[in-house]
Amino acid sequence: MKQVNWGIIGVGNVCEVKSAPAMYKTPNSSVISVMRRDAEKAKDYAKRHHIPEWTTNADEIINHPDINAVYIATPPKYHKAYALQVAEAGKACYIEKPMAITHQECVEITKAFKDKNLPLYIAYYRTCLPNFLKAKELIDNGTIGTLLNVQINLTKPLDVVDENYVKNNWRVDPKIAGDGYFYDLGSHQINILEFLIGDIEHVQGLAVNQSKINKSNDVVAANILFKNNVVGSCFWAFNNGISTRRDELIINGTKGNIKMTCFNDNPVVLTMADGSQQVFEINYPEHVQGPLIVSIVNDLINNTKKTYSTGKIGAKTNYWIEEISGLLSS
Repeated sequence: MKQVNWGIIGVGNVCEVKSAPAMYKTPNSSVISVMRRDAEKAKDYAKRHHIPEWTTNADEIINHPDINAVYIATPPKYHKAYALQVAEAGKACYIEKPMAITHQECVEITKAFKDKNLPLYIAYYRTCLPNFLKAKELIDNGTIGTLLNVQINLTKPLDVVDENYVKNNWRVDPKIAGDGYFYDLGSHQINILEFLIGDIEHVQGLAVNQSKINKSNDVVAANILFKNNVVGSCFWAFNNGISTRRDELIINGTKGNIKMTCFNDNPVVLTMADGSQQVFEINYPEHVQGPLIVSIVNDLINNTKKTYSTGKIGAKTNYWIEEISGLLSS
């Protein structure tokens, strides 16, 4: 492949800044056509982003003769059906996270691409962001010593709720998104933990719906044992009654620890056992999915397999978030 020509299914908010612009700004990469069910919104998006074609029919993206890679940016409910069509068409695919509604759907998607020897990537882009790469460097080079434990705390206020809340917020509809904000945000964190710490061996999860404003769990807790004997403790709450947010990732080792956030570019703080600190100010790129998209384009152009966030990795993440939420056995 000399040029990656993208077609995008579902040009909603994530495609405005986070992802799609990187596809047409990256060398040897362009966006040929975009799809959205609302014709006016599809046309408007194409005009504003200088995309030559637009459509309301996903089949026209998947079967377009000039498109060789498809980005599925719809809610998770639709990922499997579109992905299997892309595999049948013989094209590379990049899917928004989480990879699908269920782990079983992920298995089916992964198999379809493996059977045809086609590249499959999932939008767990934090594995390419510079702040997480700095944390991984400090871990891998032994700066904080032998890893001991890791903690995640993520809390946000309860959304403003009206009669159209669930209708207008697909992320809290289990039939469309899985299990609320935990699937939307927690999936990123479980994925980055395996990237930084290592493979997960076992989880114990607890998930409850306290507010009952929708059918998704809004408080989730997990104890995690990694294969390297590191222990993790994670807590998510999306129903706080006060307007404060907490976003904290702490990685403790025998020589020091790393403190950082998962969802913004606050500094990475390294604290050593003697109390000395280093603060790494690392800004996000303009398009947060950009570094991952560059990696994917390079793999497709050079026929290499250097990108971490593949279908296999995405399916693993789905497995663990389902284990934590209790949906895997329900």
